[in-house]
Amino acid sequence: MKLMQRLKEEFLLPAENWKEVDKLIYGLDDYFLYNKKDVEEKRLKAIKESFAHHYKNNLFYHKYCKDNSVSPDDIKSDDDFVKIPLIPDKFFKDYPSSEPKKLYEWLYTVSSIDIGDFDFRGKNLQDFLIWAEKKLNGIVTHSSGTTGKFSFMFRDEITRKRMFYSADKILLFSIYPPDDDAHIIYPGPIKTHLTMGRWVAEGTRIFDEDHRHFLTDKQLTLDIIRIMSGHINGMGDKIKLLVIKKAMHKGQIKLLRLLQEMDRRKKQIYMITFPFQLYDLMNLMEEEGVYLNLGESNSVIITGGGWKIHEHIKISAEEMAKKIEEFFGIEKNNYRDVYGMSEMNALALDCEARYKHIPPWIYPIVLDENYEPVGFGEEGRFAFLDPAANSYPGFIMTGDKVKLLDACPECGREGVVIKGEITRMAGAEAKGCGNLMRELMVEEMR
Repeated sequence: MKLMQRLKEEFLLPAENWKEVDKLIYGLDDYFLYNKKDVEEKRLKAIKESFAHHYKNNLFYHKYCKDNSVSPDDIKSDDDFVKIPLIPDKFFKDYPSSEPKKLYEWLYTVSSIDIGDFDFRGKNLQDFLIWAEKKLNGIVTHSSGTTGKFSFMFRDEITRKRMFYSADKILLFSIYPPDDDAHIIYPGPIKTHLTMGRWVAEGTRIFDEDHRHFLTDKQLTLDIIRIMSGHINGMGDKIKLLVIKKAMHKGQIKLLRLLQEMDRRKKQIYMITFPFQLYDLMNLMEEEGVYLNLGESNSVIITGGGWKIHEHIKISAEEMAKKIEEFFGIEKNNYRDVYGMSEMNALALDCEARYKHIPPWIYPIVLDENYEPVGFGEEGRFAFLDPAANSYPGFIMTGDKVKLLDACPECGREGVVIKGEITRMAGAEAKGCGNLMRELMVEEMR
């Protein structure tokens, strides 16, 4: 298929350069149907190799490991994974200053690759992110900054390609394969370094430009995101916020007209969105009496990011599936929810039974209140070992609360799954691009 060929052209690493993790990312035909013993052996090798890489090449992480009295020689089996020092996800906002040179010096210390000399000539942080992305030949993203400080993730070319090859394969080729004339729709802005928008901008490059559709072509800069996060300084900021809200509302109307046109032309669509935005769109469709039949073209809807600040209107996955079938004509198996985060180079996608399947190169962990690992079926803090991260140590402890099972009890696919709802640990910051988008939409759109 054309799209699969484009996927390989954009994101496939040459086989002669493969590391152990690439045998899983690129070497597996199916991320959820495989020989379990063989994959676990490959994952052990991948994590050992990745740990050795970061231990050797990362100034910060090398010292962190020394302080914890652990080295690559100590990792011999899966049982030793508990020895690998985890980095809190808040670490990525621990840079001393957002002044470009200071941020670069922090990046130099925490990176596991050679990022070269600082030759940025400007002073604007937005321009610095563009410069850094070109320098890495990779991708730079940041969080929504709701606490007043952004988290920054810098991925080099290797990490970028692994991330987007696997993400596209999971989202586009494991639900209902897209035909060569399929259209991708994202009801959000992509001219941004905000994680979700930047990921979509990068990952959808396998589609032709006339098959990619987004909410607005307005640039979502760090300055605007700061304002959207509630950090408003003066009347100028209020005016900027009003302008982008109006643009996004106009885009939501335009999106509905696009969906009607896609339905009329019997085109297959893949729509990736936040659940609150989808809920809002269906409310708009109800007001206008619009009901579509996109299921006839085997279209797919994928949500991600959770509800977070709009828990009071949250509906269950079953209710969401029913509404999607009612308004879009897409049957429940073609609607899925996905879990991901800025720091992880993988996506956990729902199966038909609504269990989220973790890809096989990720080693997931659940921690108790004392940061000790607990067994399957127990709820706690989510952590993971991600050997796909080349430019930074992908050994992360999050603020998300999950429950893991060692296998899906219903669908029969391989791998660890997340059961039930993903929430935040007590005291953890509300996070996510979805939060920002919901805050932006709620005042003007309803």
